[in-house]
Formats: sequence, C-alpha cells, structure tokens
Amino acid sequence: MPDMTGRWQDSWTFRIVDQDTGASVSGVPVALLDDGGRSAGVWVSDVDGTVRIPKHDRPRLRLRVGLHNDDVIELDARTLPDEPVPIVAPHTGNEVAAEPSLPPPSRLSAAPAPFSDGGHVLRFARIGVLRPDADVTETAAADRARFVAVAADPSVIRYGVVFEVEQVWQSLGSRAGDLLYSVSLGPGEEVKVAVQDGRWRKKPDARERPLQIVAKMVAARLVGDGLDVTPLEPFVVPDLAAAAVDTVRFLDHRTVRASEALRHRPLGVTQLEADKPAGATVRTVRNMRSDGVLTYHFIEPVESYRVMVRTPRPRPAILVPFRLPNIATREVVCRFGHALRRALLDRAFLPDIEQVLAADAPPAATERRLFAHIMAHLPYYSATIIAAGDASERFFALAKLRDTEGRPLSDVIENVVVGRVGNYVAFPLRSLEYTTPAWRAALAGDTVQRLRAFQESVVTLPVPGVWLRAQLSPAVVQSEAQEDSATEGDQEPGRGRRSGRRG
Repeated sequence: MPDMTGRWQDSWTFRIVDQDTGASVSGVPVALLDDGGRSAGVWVSDVDGTVRIPKHDRPRLRLRVGLHNDDVIELDARTLPDEPVPIVAPHTGNEVAAEPSLPPPSRLSAAPAPFSDGGHVLRFARIGVLRPDADVTETAAADRARFVAVAADPSVIRYGVVFEVEQVWQSLGSRAGDLLYSVSLGPGEEVKVAVQDGRWRKKPDARERPLQIVAKMVAARLVGDGLDVTPLEPFVVPDLAAAAVDTVRFLDHRTVRASEALRHRPLGVTQLEADKPAGATVRTVRNMRSDGVLTYHFIEPVESYRVMVRTPRPRPAILVPFRLPNIATREVVCRFGHALRRALLDRAFLPDIEQVLAADAPPAATERRLFAHIMAHLPYYSATIIAAGDASERFFALAKLRDTEGRPLSDVIENVVVGRVGNYVAFPLRSLEYTTPAWRAALAGDTVQRLRAFQESVVTLPVPGVWLRAQLSPAVVQSEAQEDSATEGDQEPGRGRRSGRRG
C-alpha cells in the first residue's frame, strides 16, 4: 500500500491503546502468528504505543496482543489502511475496569487534589501594582487598541509584585471526537480525500510542544521572546489574598477559552475533485474486497486533560523603564526580528518586517514605513528588545541604573525577565529589603503565608491529524426478478456522504 506521499510502505502500523482511556500504552508485546498458530515474530509497543508489523501477501493477519493466554486477533490484510490502526491492550489481571469519572468542569477549592501520575507543568507570571502605579497597567488596554500610551513619567522606577503560578496538565487519555466525513466504496473502487487542518499553526516550530502553544494563547496578547515565564496581563492589586484568587480564576478562564478556540478552528475532510488545496494532506482510500461495500469514517481525535492551577507565589518585583536611543535601523531589526515580529502592535506591519528580514536590500519605502512605526512607539519596542536581548548585555545596562536608595540594579534584582508592561521590564527582587515599605509590609504579613487558592477544570484539545475507521457492509445478492424491478434511481455505491460540525 502506498502512503499519502505515494511511497510504498513495507509494514502495517498499529497503535496499542488503553481500553478505558484511549491513551497509548507502551511495552505491550505483539506476536505475529502464521497459519499454524506458531509465532512468526514478536514486537513491543514503543513509548507512543506504536508497533510496526512487516507486510505479507496472505489475506489474513493474525496477531496476539499481550501474553500467550490472550486471545488471537484476525484482521483482513487487504483492507488495512496506511494510517495507524488502534488496538485495545488487554488487562493484566481479572479485574473489571470501571468507567473513569471526570471532575466537574470547574471548581474552586482550598487545596489541590493529589496527583497520581504527575503531569506537564506550565509556568506563568502576572505583574501586580498598587493603586498609585495603576497608570502602567493601562498600557494593556492600549495594546489592544494598537498603540501604547506612555506613563506620565516613564523614567521613574516602579515597584510591584509578581505572582508566579504553576498550571499542571494531567492527560485523561485520547478518544474519538466528531465524525468529519464518510465515504462508501464498492468493490475495487478508490477515492482521494483532502484533509485541511487549521487548528495548529501552519508552520509549527519543532521546539514547541502543543501545550506550549496553548500557553501562549492563554497568556497576554503580545508575548515577546526572552521571558523566563509566560506572562499574563498586569493588574492592580487590591490585597494579596484577593489578587491570588483572581489570578487563579483568570488563568483557569483563559485556559478554557483557549481550548475552545482551538477546537473551533477549521478542520475539514472533502473528496478531492481537482487540484490539491493549499496546505491540505491527500489520502487515498480503497476497497479491495469483493464481498461488500466498505465505508471509511474520518473521525476527529481529541485528548482530554485535567488542568489544575496551584496557589500563586507572590514575590517582590521592580519595573525598570527602558528607552534605547535608536533601534529603528536595519541592523537592529534583523538582529531582533524574531522578537519584534511577535510583539508587533499593529499586524499591518507584518509584511513590512518580513520583507526587511528576507531581503538584503529591501525597498526604501518599506523601511521608512516600518522605522516610523518603531520610533512612534520607541519605549515599547525598547522594552521588547531588552527582554529578548543577551543576559550579559542586560546585566551591564542594569548596572548603570540605580534604585530609589541609590543601589545599582544589578545588585538587587535577579537578571530574569518575568514580564513587560509598556516600556517597563519587570524583574524579581532578591530580597524583601529592596522593595518599598508598603510592599514589604504586605508581603511579610501573615496573609501571604495563608494564601490558598486552587482551581481545576477539564479541557479537551484537538490531536493533530484524523483517525480512520473502516466498516464493511455485506453485499446483498438479488434474484433476476429483483434486479429487473430495481429502479434506475437507486443510489450508486461509492458515493461519499459528509457529516460533522466543521467544513
């Protein structure tokens, strides 16, 4: 069988899954049996639950999944698709597995529930300031309006708090989602279908996992490079206890919204009539059986997660303003283009910056337009470059600045960027003694020691690709009289039928 690129595949691919959760199971032995029931080879599922069995020319494929006393599975080798075929892993004992119970969609409790098998941890940070410094948070609303309003005195150092919060993603297993498309084929028929998946980015970064992409969707609208954690929008802190609960609820709400947005992005399967659509994957399905109509169902795979937000940890922070002298040059744009592209205040300038980065001698009009935009918002883009710049260069720049007590900033801060608010770059302070008396009293009080806020939700994310399921409908043998009475309008086998929620 050729794969979707037209190349011959010399093996069948199977995916061993748990019968309760649908999650991949590794370390399961799979034996290939010959016609006499003897073992012709044994393979073990890898970390992704995948097993590849070499192809043969016999019509039946006999497998034993598990130990010698487990049942033998017989498959029709002529109808096996090119895509991985899921096979349920046997239980190791005689216990009866109960249906997994999911927690309610969202709940707020005093303490987190224990973790049975760990999970993937995402780290976020949120900058909070007191009411007198509320003007620095107004830049968040200004960002959404495509411009940044500089604070009244952008040269003044501000003090605040950074809430460091962890979010644990615990997989509940993958499962079948919506039915996207069905196509029925008569004996000997084949059809090509195009799969268009717009849920994940068109050119995924190999360094980023899907959950890291989700974290950026959850975070602030403008996320630049060089940040130690994923930032959330800044806010004014009424008191630490209320701010901690608000941060937990805010992160939980944004996570649910981001997962829903991913699932509602376009995903479609259509029969290929002419040329291949841009960005689509073409798959060929065929019916090599002569005893009936074979229907292929294209199904959306999804994975559910139990997402838990832990109590935030408040730490003293300092907000340092930066205004670089001249960053509207081709050299600076090419050096920090990756950060400027992701932090653009106006996406209309994206083609301009792409053209400057790609061309050795970009058009002068394009450069002038882009440089004018950068200079109009110099404090904001200066902070972006500082956050994405080299840590050693940033250290020497901070050594030239002093705090309100005259101490070099390099002596009082941790050289780690945890947020950016307008033209301010936020750093955690090394000790409470380096912050203001108001923050020192608030962070040293008993309230911080008693902070308890925890929220959990169950979210569902799409899994890249589609699942394929085959269903055979036996052929109906008709007599000559029945054939003569059949109407000319009978539906011809082999026509596709479309169902699902997205196109």
